[in-house]
Amino acid sequence: MGRFDPALVARYAIVARVTRAFFCANHINAGEEFVFDLEGRLLPDQSTANFCIGMISKLHPAILMAQDRLAEGLAPISPSFRHFDCFDTGIDHGGTGKVYVALSLRDRISGQTVERIEGAPA
Repeated sequence: MGRFDPALVARYAIVARVTRAFFCANHINAGEEFVFDLEGRLLPDQSTANFCIGMISKLHPAILMAQDRLAEGLAPISPSFRHFDCFDTGIDHGGTGKVYVALSLRDRISGQTVERIEGAPA
């Protein structure tokens, strides 16, 4: 059994949209997305970015924080905790590349970005 109301899980998604990418070994490009449900599961059929364990693992704490904020009745995506980068150090520091993402909350019915979830715990 999930942590949240199944209707909320079905309706909303946490989206990590790639804002910048260069020399990515996994061929991730700006504009692509990693899409997660509110339970923290990656939705590969809704994601457009190639799978990358380095990016997914960096997003894990943010997904946990979003779940905690939602459980407290807050907006799941904190305004000050929404920008992340991958584990690669970048080509300028001996790595292969770099990917940056911005988190948002999407209403999966309307397709619109929203700040709060209607019907979330208060």
